[in-house]
Amino acid sequence: MYNNLLSFGDVIELRLKCNVSKLLDNIKPLEWKQYNPRKEINRYGLSVTSLDGSMNGIDLDSIAEYNKENNTSYNESSFKTFTEVYHKCDETKKLVEPFKPWLWRTHFLNFRRGGYFPPHRDMRKIDEQESFRILVPLKSCNPPSLYFMLEEKPLHFSMGSAYFVNTNKMHTIFSFEDSAYMLVMNVQCTDDSLRKVGELMRWK
Repeated sequence: MYNNLLSFGDVIELRLKCNVSKLLDNIKPLEWKQYNPRKEINRYGLSVTSLDGSMNGIDLDSIAEYNKENNTSYNESSFKTFTEVYHKCDETKKLVEPFKPWLWRTHFLNFRRGGYFPPHRDMRKIDEQESFRILVPLKSCNPPSLYFMLEEKPLHFSMGSAYFVNTNKMHTIFSFEDSAYMLVMNVQCTDDSLRKVGELMRWK
């Protein structure tokens, strides 16, 4: 079914929106942590789900490096207990609710000036597709403020709208401002979760 979804494109806007100003007012004062603190990159995360519902930041670390250092075997599916960010923010609930049964590691990202993700693919083989990404750009997520490049093409979003993005393709992000915010949902790939994407697609 994942291949069938891709026949509609690599970036699909969904009928799922939030009140951006209300959401940002709720999340900005909360406990943000540096995303992958081993690297001095200007990007920060706020956990919507975590290992045990706490804000300890393990889910914002490099899972592979954390496992190696601590002799653990966590993966994306290990981080699915909701944190206070979910429980205290109705706008967050509104966005994640359609995918709640299949929600894995999910967090907000804040890119400050110079914050980036280097070029990478989330999964290389579709036949091993365990999860997919739903992104909700919230503020300053379009050029020239921020460039989300998918196979060397800049994406343009409507702030506050949810998108399915095929992050199996090579992609990178670079921010030229301090105020870029987005939500990243990691959704377990099942027939039911893919049907939910289909139900939410904007038919033009």
